[in-house]
Amino acid sequence: MANVEAAQKLRELADTQASLRRLAVLIASGAAPDTVFAAVTKEAQRHFGGGTARTIRYELDGSATLVANQGTIGPHVRVGERWEGFPETGLTATVRRTGRAARVDDYCDLTGGEPYSREGLRSAVGMPIHVNGRLWGMIAVGSGCGPLPPDTEQRMTEFTELLATAIASAQSRAELMASRARIVAAADEARRRLERNLHDGAQQRAVSLGLRVRLAAEAVPPELYELKEQLFSIQSGLTGLAEELREISHGIHPAILARGGLRPALKTLARSSMIPVTVDVGVQQRLPELVEVAAYYVAAEALTNAAKHAQASEVTMRVNVDTENLHLLVSDDGVGGADSDKGTGLIGLKDRVEALGGQLQISSSAGSGTTLHAIIPLDRTG
Repeated sequence: MANVEAAQKLRELADTQASLRRLAVLIASGAAPDTVFAAVTKEAQRHFGGGTARTIRYELDGSATLVANQGTIGPHVRVGERWEGFPETGLTATVRRTGRAARVDDYCDLTGGEPYSREGLRSAVGMPIHVNGRLWGMIAVGSGCGPLPPDTEQRMTEFTELLATAIASAQSRAELMASRARIVAAADEARRRLERNLHDGAQQRAVSLGLRVRLAAEAVPPELYELKEQLFSIQSGLTGLAEELREISHGIHPAILARGGLRPALKTLARSSMIPVTVDVGVQQRLPELVEVAAYYVAAEALTNAAKHAQASEVTMRVNVDTENLHLLVSDDGVGGADSDKGTGLIGLKDRVEALGGQLQISSSAGSGTTLHAIIPLDRTG
């Protein structure tokens, strides 16, 4: 009997370690927080509660949110919504008040425990989740078969620590992405400001001086032929300068992108390309400004690389949106071998796209051309 019991404990330990490894791999892969919450809650339910498992986040305004649920459900169980109506002496309130583990051995004896009894729960244990020294929330497991074992709290510690690590990692990634997004937005605003300054300042001044020189040249008497020609030459140079300033300002931040959106901007970009470009833009509506700007610069850099480095004879550009992302695909028939580590401008594009929570995938085998696939989230509210 002792051997059987020891073998059972070893199997439970091995099973727990396997679960922790799976969760660690999921966290290391950078999975979304909701995915991690659901996975940890599912493993906790399988190992400890058998009946149910829930992860609850405490909000700064004193409320709580149910972020994941596995097992039993009831009308009060709504994932992603506020966790309301919990007993004042139940797990949610007790863990929040004390910051320590809590348990309920029989919901029939707990005032306000009727909703939990109706969903089939008899007992439950709640473990606090501390992130960076602050009480973030709680993970709870419940059973319909009597009080949970007395060592449940100790056994759940590894799961709560892993979940705390996942939350801290997700918060760090979110803060990094927000910081990068602010840098990108600041750079774009600086470009727009420089474009306005060039257009409203230096460009207009060059045009004004050109007109004044032209008037002065027309007022010169015919006998001063050489002076008249010099003034007309200066006027022509100022006109050329104004045109160059206009081209520079448009290159900094294309006006057509701000006025018309991504579709006309990409078509204009394709027409100005040194090599033929086939364009298929399945986007009619305006998109968030940061998304449009990011997609435009990815397309512009891809066309520049195709012309300067890839020795391509043709480029295909496709753009479409789904419910969550914009997809930009730029392919050329060049020599391939593009490497973001060799200073081709791809590093900057990758940073720009990732700052918005997106991905830039590059496929460029030698002799097989280059394909850039930018996936940019449309929702910038976060």
